[in-house]
Amino acid sequence: MARNAARKKSQDVSPRQDAPTVGRQIMQAETYQIMAMLQNVDDDRKPTRSDHKRALQHLKQGSKLAGLAKYDDAALCFMQAHALDPANADTLLVLGNNLRHAGQVQAAVHVLEKALKASGEDPEIIYGIGLLAQDLGMLKAAENMFALIMQRTPDDSRGPIAMAAAKRAGGDYEAAIDTLKFAVQGKVEDPTLWQALAVTVAEAQGADQARPFFDEALRLVPEFEIAFANVGHAYSAEGRFAESLPFLEKAVALRPEDANTRFNYASALLGTGDLEKGWQEYEWRLDRSRIDSVVFVHDLPRWKGEDISDKTLLISDEQGVGDAIIFASAFQEVIDRAGHVIIECDRRLVSWFQRSFPAATVHRHVTFRSNNKIHRHYGWLKDDDVPKPDLFIPSGSIFSLLRPDLDSFRRGDSYLIPDPERVAFWQARFDALGPGPKVGLCWSGGFVTPIRAKGYMSLTDFQPFFDLTEKGAHLVDVMYKDASEDRARLKSEFGIDLHDWDDIDRRNELDEAAAYTAALDFVVSISSSPVAIAGAVGVPTVTLLHKPDRFHFGVGIEPWFPKAEIFVATNRAEWPAVPCKAARAATGHRLGLETAPERGDA
Repeated sequence: MARNAARKKSQDVSPRQDAPTVGRQIMQAETYQIMAMLQNVDDDRKPTRSDHKRALQHLKQGSKLAGLAKYDDAALCFMQAHALDPANADTLLVLGNNLRHAGQVQAAVHVLEKALKASGEDPEIIYGIGLLAQDLGMLKAAENMFALIMQRTPDDSRGPIAMAAAKRAGGDYEAAIDTLKFAVQGKVEDPTLWQALAVTVAEAQGADQARPFFDEALRLVPEFEIAFANVGHAYSAEGRFAESLPFLEKAVALRPEDANTRFNYASALLGTGDLEKGWQEYEWRLDRSRIDSVVFVHDLPRWKGEDISDKTLLISDEQGVGDAIIFASAFQEVIDRAGHVIIECDRRLVSWFQRSFPAATVHRHVTFRSNNKIHRHYGWLKDDDVPKPDLFIPSGSIFSLLRPDLDSFRRGDSYLIPDPERVAFWQARFDALGPGPKVGLCWSGGFVTPIRAKGYMSLTDFQPFFDLTEKGAHLVDVMYKDASEDRARLKSEFGIDLHDWDDIDRRNELDEAAAYTAALDFVVSISSSPVAIAGAVGVPTVTLLHKPDRFHFGVGIEPWFPKAEIFVATNRAEWPAVPCKAARAATGHRLGLETAPERGDA
């Protein structure tokens, strides 16, 4: 009996806790806690034959669970295997990869470094370290690891696939495509290479160009779930939501627990106007297995729509500034329902939100990035001047409760209130430019990636709007970042002033940016924070889009901002010239400078 007790103790990471609890603790722990768990393992332990056998059983079970994306349970199995056989590089490899998938990147690096030492630079370990380097944005280091894999194991398709992914992440699509084309020539029956080539071509050249490569992957493996997920995503990424749905539905059926697939499915549903099901699937954005999900470090229960007239509700901030402004469109309705509301937001929004929602408590979020993932911390809830919340809801989840259909979006012209004194200050400055409407321009975002850049423009792409100056309009910079070089080039090449002032920082002074924008007569912008600011304060706006957006719900109108009008390119060749031409015609009419055009003739 004593022998059996000892055996059980050797198998359990913590014999006093049940397995699911330990697994969750591993995955939800901060890095230092995971490191402590790893340091408690006896690295000098010499496993017995029985230990080897039990470790292998834990490895098999953990691998099965990880394949089902059950990383909490898999973590426990791998930790048990590691404790039994601490020098086994294979165990360390799968534990490191499991930590990586769970977002515990720093702990994964530590584990894989141990694995590399134990293995004598095994290609599997090198591959795992390369993936981690890519996760951390160390693209050159990742490419070096993958080049080593391609050299040592030329028949392993993962090498060129990973190399192409690293090249693609850096925006070098030509090199990524060439890498995969060369690899597929030597392994034409490998569906993973065809699928990777298809994904890369879709991102670089469009879904239609990529479709033959997806079809070949699916011919080789008719139930290839990743290929179904990615062809659906390729169409969805171009705003072709109806075309994406059949592929994403198939992918969801094949891999129902994959959070990224479910999130893409949500985008397609919202993009086709299925708000009820779309909002439900949109909850997958919060799944911890998604690399850009936010971790809310509190244990408050979730509000699910029940009566909260005697409750204090915390609205947790979850996304960027632009989305936070959009999501704020529903805050007043929540405030009207609740006993009290605490609004968490970016520090740059606090004064603006407090003025707009005086009955609520507004507090800046406290954010840390740990293991390459954003964590919101809530020690400030213990402050004496902050009411104690009973429930919480992520800001983007409010809409599943309050916006079940398009009719529920009907409301007034504005919902956020700028500082009236600062509006008057900027109004006086704009008036000093002379008579005529003041038109804000925004052509690029503050955060540029290869994907985001597809929806951005150059200032000279606004050339159709430049003749508005001849009709009495004044152009004003509303960019989220410094655009002095673009303004100087505009003046030099076209003789046109795009007005701006040195005593405002629109990126970091969002309350001031709101007053600045509210003093304008009109805004023309790509999809970025300036258009959200304009919409929130009720300034007439036209938005230029390189593709349909999921949040326009397939109806071709802007449901969030009643005074905004959208102009969308129907294909890559149209962007940005065609939307610009149409938007220019509508702008002249809305400013009263020209007669109304026929929308189809614009």
